[in-house]
Amino acid sequence: MLNEERKRKIVTITNEKQSVSIPELMEMLGASQSTIRRDLTELNNSRMLKKVHGGAVSLKNGILTMDESVLQRKDLNIESKRKIAFYAASLIKDSDVVYLDAGTTTAEMLPYLENTDATYVTNCISHASILASYGHSVYVPGGSLKKETDALVGSETLKYIEKMNFTIGFFGTNGISMQEGFTTPDPEEGRVKRTAFFHCQEAYILADQSKFNVICTYTFAPITKGFIVTDSNTPQKYRDLHNTIVTDLLDMRR
Repeated sequence: MLNEERKRKIVTITNEKQSVSIPELMEMLGASQSTIRRDLTELNNSRMLKKVHGGAVSLKNGILTMDESVLQRKDLNIESKRKIAFYAASLIKDSDVVYLDAGTTTAEMLPYLENTDATYVTNCISHASILASYGHSVYVPGGSLKKETDALVGSETLKYIEKMNFTIGFFGTNGISMQEGFTTPDPEEGRVKRTAFFHCQEAYILADQSKFNVICTYTFAPITKGFIVTDSNTPQKYRDLHNTIVTDLLDMRR
């Protein structure tokens, strides 16, 4: 099978299934793992799909409409995530009431959170469990558990967060674009993000280079609001924004 024909088939399969694994594509197309991985990288770079850990998800019509699971995302760009998380954790003070969003980059903050005098609120069950094991004061809203992201969502979650006022908050995002701002595929989880974001005195978006020039279904905040904490591989036009912090310019000490 010719290279371009194989890549067209990969896009078609991914759009039809919404998500597909590398082993599935190898079986369907009779191609090697290295060939499929190379094709996915090229298709990801040309915005025909989004490459994830172990496969790909659809970007049909240029919009990411399906959430990737925590397992799919947790090891992607891990060094960038750790640098971003290290910097973010350094911003927390004793007196802070901190909102910690669900996500793989916010999860990387947890080992660096040495301040046990701050108060933490999170909609992520696993974040809450780890924070409690470290001796932090942590609160969790009610709601329904979304298994893909380990996030609590729904009307009960929103009611709780609407009554809170946070001094600082840290958020994950699935996509960032100049036009649509900070976006996520699931409107229900997006509403939780949006509510918490606008109840923070200071809000920080933690995003590695893979999140830029990606648009998802739901915008939870415009790009001009809050601060973006990222790495030096981020496209230059985003690094030039007044509210972008590039962590590679900072020392990382353990």
